[in-house]
Amino acid sequence: MANRPRFQKMTTTDGQSVRSNPKKYTGVVAAMITPCSSPGVVDPAATEKLCVELARHGCDGLFITSSTGEAAFLDEDDRRILTTAARKAVTAQTLIYAGISGLGLPQTIRYAKNAAADGADVAVVMAPFLFKISQPELSDYLLRIADASPIPLVLYHHFTMPSAMTAETVARVAEHENIVGVKDTSTDITRIKSLIDATAGMQFSVFQGSQRLFLESMLLGADGMVAALANFVPEIHAKLYQAVRNYDAAAARQYQDYITKLLEAFILPPVKETISALAGSVKLAAKWRGWLECTDVLMPGFKLDDNFRQVLEDHLAALDVPSAAPIVEHRHAPHYVIESRSHVA
Repeated sequence: MANRPRFQKMTTTDGQSVRSNPKKYTGVVAAMITPCSSPGVVDPAATEKLCVELARHGCDGLFITSSTGEAAFLDEDDRRILTTAARKAVTAQTLIYAGISGLGLPQTIRYAKNAAADGADVAVVMAPFLFKISQPELSDYLLRIADASPIPLVLYHHFTMPSAMTAETVARVAEHENIVGVKDTSTDITRIKSLIDATAGMQFSVFQGSQRLFLESMLLGADGMVAALANFVPEIHAKLYQAVRNYDAAAARQYQDYITKLLEAFILPPVKETISALAGSVKLAAKWRGWLECTDVLMPGFKLDDNFRQVLEDHLAALDVPSAAPIVEHRHAPHYVIESRSHVA
């Protein structure tokens, strides 16, 4: 494990040894969907309801206007509506992380200032969209945003972006007092280790954004997870995080295995085709819980595949995801069948 002062031993009043993370930016952060009342129309009331449920079931933070939240399709007013709704819904104990990524420096700084004014605790920023830029350009870009932002900044690397944030770049800009962490969504565990090692000794948090790698990343020293599936099973993610803090390896592995099994339905071909398919699938799962009524997405014209919808509902039922409605048996479309199952008590 890296030499990084993340978790420290402490003893509770009943003598149990647990790990305490002295950092502010840790734990389970839901990469929130954007509730809609109809295609392309954000729903602040539904957003408030979902935020309340996620916080009540164990989320330490809520990442609104995220990639799972179809942020690229949101205009400036919608971003402000969502931030205001999220802040209204939860207490200060639940941190609001607001995505501010834009097409260039002026727009992104404006988004950061809006997020702060609307109640966000943290601004989350990616590299600029569309065009590739150099690492020196990226460093300067991030530092200028950090200088201008009224709230702390968390960096966001995603493997689909044209400009990667190298570990060296992250470590360089992490010296800025207003840059407090990074969310890394990569399928390569060596990358999260390089980020942890490169920022060792700093008051800087590293979050894993890849669902399969949560446990392994935290064992390496990551501070928490940013999870799309936390939109409908936040309590499982919270239990995983708590099991790591309590040094309970067996429980931690059980919860990670459950998350990995649950993920199988969300990486099938119908979901991987578009961001609308991913968002719509997660919204369907949130509706299954009774936390969302409408599964419409921001892009007009999208409709979730009916066969896949049945498979997803069967998968949720097989893994005992709590349902607000009676479970109805469906016949699977053969090419979407998920064969193996596992359960968490």
